[in-house]
Amino acid sequence: MAKRVKAEPSKIGWPEVEVGHWSGEFAKRPSGSIGQHVQPGPPAMSVEFTYLIVGAAVLTPQTKMRWPAVVSFWVRTPFTPERVEAGFMFKSDNMPSFNLGLEVTRPQFTETVWLFGEKLLSNFHFTVAQRRDNHWPITSWGATFEL
Repeated sequence: MAKRVKAEPSKIGWPEVEVGHWSGEFAKRPSGSIGQHVQPGPPAMSVEFTYLIVGAAVLTPQTKMRWPAVVSFWVRTPFTPERVEAGFMFKSDNMPSFNLGLEVTRPQFTETVWLFGEKLLSNFHFTVAQRRDNHWPITSWGATFEL
């Protein structure tokens, strides 16, 4: 009797990340964390952490494909690696979604929290550059609001 070859489940191939100007829409309200943590030394250093996380739908520049995404807003700390990116994007390996990390200054973070709290932020845009290592650098980003 011949052995049956067990067929492996097919893997879904997600489209390649498109370089260029993306757009997006925030979904619902963000959640966040704020705190302080002592980093071991020498010398030991107390470091703050503050971030917001919000769901979104993002739209690719060429194919106009809509994807789910998680967007995080991070305030730099002394331990944040030095880089000249406005943020970064990476895609999930096992689900069709993107993760965006946007770096903000302390004043931008305060304004962003207030704008979300007033439910004034809804649309945003960002520019994705060519892949570098395990992520795609974001070279610019912005969000719109009406008062």
